[in-house]
Amino acid sequence: MTENTAAPPAAAAAPAFVWTNRIRIALAILCVGHILETVDITIVNVALPRIKVDLGFADADLSWVVNAYTVAFGGFLLLAGRAGDLLGRRRVFLGGLAVFTLASLVAGLSQNAIELVVMRAVQGLAAAFIGPMTLAMLAATFPEGAPRNKAIGLWGMLSGVSASAGLLIGGLFVNGPGWQWIFLLNIPLGLALIVASFKYLDVDKATRRFHRFDGVGAITATGGLTLLAYGIVETTKDGWDSPRTFVALGGAVVLIGYFLIHEAFVAKEPLLSISLLRVRSVFSANVVQALVNSGMFVMFYLATLYQQEVLHFTPLQTGLAYVPLTLLLVVFARLAPVLIPKLGVRYIVFGAALIAAGGLALFARVSPDGTFLGDILAPSLLLSIGVALTFIPATIAAVSGVPAGQTGVASGLVNVSRTIGGALGLAVVSTLATARTTDLLSSGTPKAEALTSGFRLGFAISAALLVVAAFTALALFPNVKKGGAKRH
Repeated sequence: MTENTAAPPAAAAAPAFVWTNRIRIALAILCVGHILETVDITIVNVALPRIKVDLGFADADLSWVVNAYTVAFGGFLLLAGRAGDLLGRRRVFLGGLAVFTLASLVAGLSQNAIELVVMRAVQGLAAAFIGPMTLAMLAATFPEGAPRNKAIGLWGMLSGVSASAGLLIGGLFVNGPGWQWIFLLNIPLGLALIVASFKYLDVDKATRRFHRFDGVGAITATGGLTLLAYGIVETTKDGWDSPRTFVALGGAVVLIGYFLIHEAFVAKEPLLSISLLRVRSVFSANVVQALVNSGMFVMFYLATLYQQEVLHFTPLQTGLAYVPLTLLLVVFARLAPVLIPKLGVRYIVFGAALIAAGGLALFARVSPDGTFLGDILAPSLLLSIGVALTFIPATIAAVSGVPAGQTGVASGLVNVSRTIGGALGLAVVSTLATARTTDLLSSGTPKAEALTSGFRLGFAISAALLVVAAFTALALFPNVKKGGAKRH
């Protein structure tokens, strides 16, 4: 890697950024929009047993209530990011909100398994057009440095909070009015966001002409990412050596491989400019985000199963167990933007990822007769500190130094890294954990001990992934302190 070291030409000092009421309301709209699409990834987890009974899901198909959302979300992220750059980000954001709200209504009224899975896929597709737009509009609204760090710090804090709060909200609805309200709650929120967006979000103009849109790149990227996400999540059911997995992953490699060749050598107006990956902060941030999310997805999945299947927590108790994690995440997420000017993103992410790895290492010591205080609280608190101090600096780095016309793609790219990294980590680790449990059960080990042993292995692997993330950040991150970027 080489770095741009030339001093910038002398220029008049930029005027100080002013936090007007309109700016604050716009920030709130974008943060709530991000919460809306983020919380729907986790909110259904504790409701799955009730949904299975009510809609008649087969055991092998129940995971698609989650996976349909993830596959569609991951597959359309790059296309959505580019669409925002081409058509205007507010317009794409509003379209995503409208489709998401309508899909939520139909999901909440679903009468059978097929209806729910289809609507979850539509929700995921719409979410792909919401998430990148929120980050892209933040990057366009707030200048690099303290204003952007503060805005993305709040955005990132609420992202982490919504992921864990989704489990609590899901538990409340399952024990209260019913799992249908997991989806129906999105309707008033979505409508309110649409109305507020028309009033408070500025109209942005397209940066490219639509007739120069990279259709081949859109098809190959979307098809490749969709097949990759589908192949990964199917490994939990079919295994890595099944023909279906081989075809899906093989097709993904072919399509993504051609996509990269097409973008680098053929496309006149590429969907993803390869030069974007030469921005050192963008490249390294995407690698780190993929590794961190792989560990995080596994933690939420295994910790939830451990609490319900081994400790016999109810859905509501499981959700409540994540409250301390959520509260501490809020505190340290607010601290992250303050630390960046002092320490720089490299050392913050390095130390924070090691803290998160320590939390997962403690999770790897859970016992069959464990308790919340003895086995859940301390590991989850360490993890929340590490995640809060990792996620926000890495997100800031992922959009630092990006040309104005490519912030949508950069935002979509970091979401792709998180989604695919998380899905791949979950598929690999859950497969290994399940294999450990199955082997022990076949040898006569009591079920609780066998399950716990599998969970321990999964947590230990996740801890190792976070250690790799820490040293990747140390090796690759430029030590950005104000939001600038360096290039390869």
